[in-house]
Amino acid sequence: MFNRLLGQIAVTIAVAAAVLLSANMILGNVMTSWNKAQLRDLTERSIVRMELVADRAVTTIADIYINGLTQCSPNTIDEYRNLIFSVASIKDIRLWDGQHTCAGFNADTVSKDLAETTDWVAASNTKIQFASTGSSEKSRFKIRWTDKAFDVVTVLSTGGLLDDIIPAALREQISMEVVLDNGRTVAANKLSETIDNAVADPGTDFLISVKSERYPITASTSTTQEFLSNWRASTPLEIKLLIVLLSVLIGLLTSKAVFRPRSAVGEIDAALKNHEFIPFYQPIVALPSGKIIGFEMLARWQRKSGEIVSPAKFIPLVENLNRVDPLTFSLLRQAGEKIAPLLRNNTNLKFTFNVTIDQFLSPDFFNKLQDILTEASFPMKCVVLEITERQQINDLELARKTVLNYAEKGIRIAIDDAGTGHNGLSSIQTLEAGILKLDKFFIDGIVENEKSRLMVEMLCQLAKQYNMKVVAEGIETAEQAAVTLAMGIHEAQGFYFSRPVTAEQLLQKFNDFDTLTPANANIPLSDAAKSSM
Repeated sequence: MFNRLLGQIAVTIAVAAAVLLSANMILGNVMTSWNKAQLRDLTERSIVRMELVADRAVTTIADIYINGLTQCSPNTIDEYRNLIFSVASIKDIRLWDGQHTCAGFNADTVSKDLAETTDWVAASNTKIQFASTGSSEKSRFKIRWTDKAFDVVTVLSTGGLLDDIIPAALREQISMEVVLDNGRTVAANKLSETIDNAVADPGTDFLISVKSERYPITASTSTTQEFLSNWRASTPLEIKLLIVLLSVLIGLLTSKAVFRPRSAVGEIDAALKNHEFIPFYQPIVALPSGKIIGFEMLARWQRKSGEIVSPAKFIPLVENLNRVDPLTFSLLRQAGEKIAPLLRNNTNLKFTFNVTIDQFLSPDFFNKLQDILTEASFPMKCVVLEITERQQINDLELARKTVLNYAEKGIRIAIDDAGTGHNGLSSIQTLEAGILKLDKFFIDGIVENEKSRLMVEMLCQLAKQYNMKVVAEGIETAEQAAVTLAMGIHEAQGFYFSRPVTAEQLLQKFNDFDTLTPANANIPLSDAAKSSM
């Protein structure tokens, strides 16, 4: 805590000193140019302040997503109220979960408000959108994170936000306004027509505008040419004091920004930088013999404290924040150090990992993947890309060409979660993959549920028509393994054979014995399969 305070003081002093030095250099130039620079500085800091407000809202929504608060319930509303009380700029949080709408406060206006809002403006990340509140009040706006399953909206207040930035001596001389890209005002130090006049007659008034690079907001500051020319000359002492105060203020804001508590989004970026995401491996076995014939690489987040974060919590966020490529490449580099030698000595093994449709179709990903695999000396014939179905395949011709490009390098394609995603069975024909992985959803009921068995039989017959090998995922019991084998499926993975393990544990399993189960089970799998038929 003491070191943090010293760091904040050091950053504050350093930034304040830098601003003072810059101000002294500017004072030697033409006074009007100096004054313009100061107004630009005020405008840019208003954008920084608005971005900080937006960042806090976005990270709050991210925390809501990670904590699973995306279904309307009394608990959700209570948690929303706690968040509202903890963040000064957030006045309400509203949720549409696909069926219902709810909010921390003002729940009776939620449906009407969300239905009437049509002027959403997207940020650089199109899942993040801005809109005015739709009322005459110009000191509030909304930010929402839109998803296929839900929308979370934060209602934010900007009242008094610009007053903290603009010195009291200037508040009657300049006009500052922050607007969305659609022209709706969301913050202003005073509601005047100065800005409109400046646009109409630039020879009379001075106007400066600064647009955010990340969000759809623009700040504009205007004043008269007369004030701009006489500003510091008429009150030199006050301006000097103002420079000092502004320098300290910038230093404080910067130090707070540098040392502010890390958000959930920031944690993921930091985890990528610090290599906290590590690969685990789940063996794939041949059902008739129990021999290990390959393994799937899975992502795990191991914090510095040793805590393991569930993939269900971080994988959707990683995908939404476009961090999938850095995560995949980081895992492959780590696998190259410890697993690639095993594959070079056992080229009959399969090394599989998941990629999204966007990754699969990207030429940049294709080239980067080749570089990493070549650099680590992976045998290309061992590599299998598992295409997930969480995204729709929009360009079928590009998908077919991409499959051929990978095939030329010796890399095989598998369809993961077959029959449960957006593309359904059409992806089997489109991708012309060589491997079909049956989702745990079907395997869970394969022993007792006739419909599950019929679905598995249908998928197996379809795979046979396309000369595809079938792998059953999620095998957890001897009975499931036996029935699966009896149905003609010869490859499987799941907790019954092995949970996902580290590279060291995988190598130990492989060196000690290359047969996991059923060689160690009480009943040979072949006998169990016969008894289940």
